[in-house]
Amino acid sequence: MSTRWKLQVKTFGSDDEGAVAVLFGLLTFMLFFMGAIAVDYSRIYDMRSRISQAVDASSLVAGRALLDGDLGDSAIVDLATNFFNENVKSVRNMGTIGTPNIKIDRPNGTVDIDVKSEVKMTLARVSGFTKMDIPVSSAATYQQKDIEIGMALDITGSMSEVVGGKRKIDALKTAFEQFADRLIPEQPNPAHRVRIGVAPYSSGINMGSYASAISNLRSKDGCVTERKSGLLTDAPVIVGTPGAEPFLVKEDGKDDIDDSDGSTPKNAYECPSASLMPLSDDHDALVKAVKAFKPQGWTAGHLGIQWAWNMVSDQWGGTFNGDSAPESYSRVKEKKLIKAVILMTDGSFNTAYHGNKADKTNWSKTQAVKLCDAMKAADKDVVVFSVAFDAPADAQKTLKACATPGDGYYANASSPEQLEAAFTNFAAKLTQLRITK
Repeated sequence: MSTRWKLQVKTFGSDDEGAVAVLFGLLTFMLFFMGAIAVDYSRIYDMRSRISQAVDASSLVAGRALLDGDLGDSAIVDLATNFFNENVKSVRNMGTIGTPNIKIDRPNGTVDIDVKSEVKMTLARVSGFTKMDIPVSSAATYQQKDIEIGMALDITGSMSEVVGGKRKIDALKTAFEQFADRLIPEQPNPAHRVRIGVAPYSSGINMGSYASAISNLRSKDGCVTERKSGLLTDAPVIVGTPGAEPFLVKEDGKDDIDDSDGSTPKNAYECPSASLMPLSDDHDALVKAVKAFKPQGWTAGHLGIQWAWNMVSDQWGGTFNGDSAPESYSRVKEKKLIKAVILMTDGSFNTAYHGNKADKTNWSKTQAVKLCDAMKAADKDVVVFSVAFDAPADAQKTLKACATPGDGYYANASSPEQLEAAFTNFAAKLTQLRITK
C-alpha cells in the first residue's frame, strides 16, 4: 500500500473518533438535561399537588362556614386564606406561592379559589429554564342541604345521679346547648334550614297539646305509650284505619309492664313533666326547653325513639304542621335534605306496656331496635346517631344496634366531657354530610 493511501486511511480513522466524541458529548448533555427535567418535574408535581390539596381544603372550610351562616364574606375569606397558608408552609421554600383569590357567592352557595404560583428550577436552569408557573383553581358548589333532627333524650330518675362531679341531667343540658350552638346559626337562613326537635322520655312521653289528637281524646295527663297493634312504623294516626290506630294511654297498659331488669315495678308508669318540642330553628327556645328537664321515672326508650322518628317523618306533617312540619322523604333522595335521629340514654330500656307476652324480657329493647331498623331502611334513609352515657352493657348493645353503621355514629361516654364530645362529633358529622360537594 502506498504511503499516500495509508495516510488517507489514518485520517479517516481520526475523523471517526472525533465524530464519536461529539456524539458522546451530545448524548451526555441530553441525558443530563433529561435528568434535570425529571428532578425539577418531580418538584413541580409535589408543589402543585400540595397547593391543590390546600386549595381544596380551604374551599371545604369556606363552604362549611358559608353554610353555617355565622360569618360574613370577608371573615370567610380570611378564614380560608389562613387555612391555605398553614397548609402550604412545607413547600414555600420550593418557589413563590401567591395569595389565594377567593370569591364567595352566598346566594348560589359557591366558592371559587384561584392561586398563581411558580416553582424555581434547579438543574434545568443550565438549559435556560429558571422557573415554571403553577396556576391552581377550584370552583365548588356546595349542596345546600336542610337538616331535620329528632332527638330522643333520657330524663329518667337515674339522670339525677352524679358522674365526674356533675349530675347527668346537667351534663346533658350542657352537651345539648353546645350541639345547638354548632348547628343553628345566630341568623338562620330560611332557605337552608337546620331544625331540631326534642322528645324527652322516661316511663312515658309527654305529647303536650298533641296528646289529644294522637290518643283519640283519651289521654288525661298528656302522655301516651305504644300502639296496641305493635305497629313499629311512622304511620300517622287515622282513627278507624287498621295500621294507623291511635296511641294508647296509661289506662290501657297498667298491668302489662316489661320487667326485663327484674326490678321494674308494676306501677312504673309516670308521665314526665317535660313535653315534646317538634322541629324548630329557634335556638334559644330549644335550649330553654332542655334546661327545664327534670329527672323522673323509668326507661321506656322505645317511646323516645318512636317520637324522635315521627318528628322528622313526612307522615306527620298533619300533626306537626307550620314551621315544624317535616319535609318529604323525596328530598332526601334528591340529596337536598338530611333526616337524622339522635338517641341518648344512661340506662337499660326496661319499661314497656305492650309486647309479646311469650318474650316478656325484651319488650322495650326489641321494639327500639325494630324502630331503628325501620327508619334506616332505604325508603326512609334516616341517619341514626346514638350515645350511651354511663350506661350498662345491655344499653350500649341496644344503642349500638340502633346507630347507622360506620365511624362517628355511635359513642360510649363515661363522663360529662365525653358526652359533650359525642354531641360535638355528631354535629361535625352532620355538617360534613351536609356540605358534600
